Amino acid sequence: MIGLAAIRRGLTCSALAITLGFAAPAQADFPERNITLVVPFPAGGTTDIVARIIAGQLQGEYGKSVIIENRGGASTAIGTVAVGKAEKDGHTLLFTAATTFTSNPHLLPSIKYKLEDFAPVAMVVKVPFAFVVKKDFPAQDLKAFRDYALANPGKINNATNGAGSTVHLLGEVVARGLGVEVQHVHYRGAAPATNDMLAGVVDSNVEALTNSAPNHKAGQYRALAVLSDERLPQLSDVPTFKELGFPSVVGGSWFAVFAPAGTPQAVVDKLNTSISRIVRSPDFARRMQEIGNEPAAMTPAELATYVRNESDRLGTLIRDAGITVE
Repeated sequence: MIGLAAIRRGLTCSALAITLGFAAPAQADFPERNITLVVPFPAGGTTDIVARIIAGQLQGEYGKSVIIENRGGASTAIGTVAVGKAEKDGHTLLFTAATTFTSNPHLLPSIKYKLEDFAPVAMVVKVPFAFVVKKDFPAQDLKAFRDYALANPGKINNATNGAGSTVHLLGEVVARGLGVEVQHVHYRGAAPATNDMLAGVVDSNVEALTNSAPNHKAGQYRALAVLSDERLPQLSDVPTFKELGFPSVVGGSWFAVFAPAGTPQAVVDKLNTSISRIVRSPDFARRMQEIGNEPAAMTPAELATYVRNESDRLGTLIRDAGITVE
């Protein structure tokens, strides 16, 4: 028979264990040291610019340095793999774009990482795109473009930023959504593709808002529709594909923060709260509007679901279109 004293001792130990169990995950002292935010792109690009804004705000909130480490190369794999192998304590984070987890796994089967190696922390921005045509293209609106494309199958040259790039995939989304055939012309990056659009060398392109808004307003080329769910303030005169009767033509890119899988949930939640507060601030919204991005906060669970859905959607597109990269 167990005595009353033994029962009391057991209850006391259990209470202490419960108390410690709640205290440990609280992570009230996070961060304990400087945070490294790995950007798997070279310095100076839009991803890097947004990461530095977030880093500066986090540094002010946490009172610890938030160091940007640019580790570009291998289609973001070098930096991504490094973060996946880092300590699972929230002090090394990944700030990356959509391709890392949505298209790369389907285009680059030999990559050494997978989404399950990471804990989604926070969405930061969405990157809107517009479908544009050269200024002397014979079609003045999307209906006329579709009619022209149907009458001239495969004769429209559509610029991309490279085979398998976000712009290539979105160009395929547009073509399939409209039910037309275009000839994709692959460039080595956004700058040469945009330059040939401006020069009228190619007929169409899917341009990020950063370029499409000012060039459309200046009459350098014409934006026929945007691929976002709603009209964009920077291109308020340009309808969405949904408005024009093509609801499947939706897409874009995004930037988000990830931690190594196994990072304590309390740390992930604290980071999400801090980053989401920054993302929702008027100052951040103003700075993103200047760049052409849309602030977009999500919980870790919402981000995880969003990334999986986008990966499934693009995986289907890549397989159906037979898209490959060399």
